[in-house]
Amino acid sequence: MSKEDSKNSVDPRERARQIAAKQAKLGARSNKRWMQATIALVVVAIIAIVATIFITTKKNTIEDAGPVPESANKYGGIVLTADGIEKGASDEPTRDIKSLYSATASHQATEGAKETPLPLGVQTPEEAAHNGKPVRVTIFQDYNCVHCAEFEKAYGGEIEKLVKEGKITLEIRNLTFLDGEYAGQYSARTAAAAYAVANQVSPEKFLEYQKEIFSHQGKVMKNAEIIDIAKKYGADIKDDMDNNKWRSLVNVVTPESSNNGVSGTPTVYADGQQYTSNDFTTWLNGIIEAKQKSE
Repeated sequence: MSKEDSKNSVDPRERARQIAAKQAKLGARSNKRWMQATIALVVVAIIAIVATIFITTKKNTIEDAGPVPESANKYGGIVLTADGIEKGASDEPTRDIKSLYSATASHQATEGAKETPLPLGVQTPEEAAHNGKPVRVTIFQDYNCVHCAEFEKAYGGEIEKLVKEGKITLEIRNLTFLDGEYAGQYSARTAAAAYAVANQVSPEKFLEYQKEIFSHQGKVMKNAEIIDIAKKYGADIKDDMDNNKWRSLVNVVTPESSNNGVSGTPTVYADGQQYTSNDFTTWLNGIIEAKQKSE
């Protein structure tokens, strides 16, 4: 019997079983390779997800200590004068939230009122009266604060004019009280952006930028939107915003201010006197005139 005849003589059912076994073996090998490929892809995906989470977490982590920008003093104030925005005013290159300062001077807002700490860097009225400098207006504000926006709308133009004329020096300290009530850390992000903008532009451009930021009340803008507004006034702040470059200082300014008598925004001082009336223009002009007469 030939080999071919022997093959053809095999029981058809046996041949079917052999063919099925062979196909099953091939299928098992194919399934194994598919499983191996699938597992490899899952592992790669998990590694990518973990890496993304790590990078995002690191990016969003705000360090306890961080640099003080050229545009700020060591208390986080941005100081605008007739000659420009003060640069390099801090005698400390970094600030640490674990090392906050306490004021030694105090003041009375009204006659007979209890003395409260005078914010750091704000001279007493007695010291300011004879320092030979323009009246120093210090504003504690929050870009997410509707009352701060109202103050800016009412007096921003007047304040800018007085800065240009050299009658006042304006110091702006941005606080983040409202981040405890709203998601998105908008107050902190806009405060950090302000430092980046002030590093690059003139007082006039900075105040125009600030005015526009205040005009977006009720909207928590994304970083990209804040960056685009800064570009309109000549500042490229994308890298600083992407890297949270000034957020450590932002985190210092609020608790330090709170520890030293500032409990809300806007809080305004002029040469150590706190604004508590309803007529800011008359109040400030009175302080300016009194100082001019004493010189």
